[in-house]
Amino acid sequence: MTISTKPNLQLIYVSDIKRSTAFYEKLFDAKPIVSMENYVAFSAGGDSVFSICIRLEHEPKYDAERFSEIGIMLPSNEDVDRFFEKCKNELNAKVVQEPITECFGRTFLIADPDGHIIRSCPVG
Repeated sequence: MTISTKPNLQLIYVSDIKRSTAFYEKLFDAKPIVSMENYVAFSAGGDSVFSICIRLEHEPKYDAERFSEIGIMLPSNEDVDRFFEKCKNELNAKVVQEPITECFGRTFLIADPDGHIIRSCPVG
């Protein structure tokens, strides 16, 4: 029997599960598929899941330097610009980098309530 492995879970640790759930519900325009006291999961399409979890004693520290980004790829540069306006105006997200044009298209960075970096850019 062959087991197919592929990345299908992104998990980040948050300090306030209710605050972060509300943020990601607005960001993704979606309700969680799993909601527990310390863990909430959103569908990321197919069998992929984006999850938030309250930090437990054995989990990474919040003040540790982060080396990754949460990515939201959209169909076009125009969609990226519209999504930026939503993030800035409806979510009041902290803007880390205003929209700019890179070799791969328009992109911007915001931060969630715990400082996790979120990048949006076009698919191709």
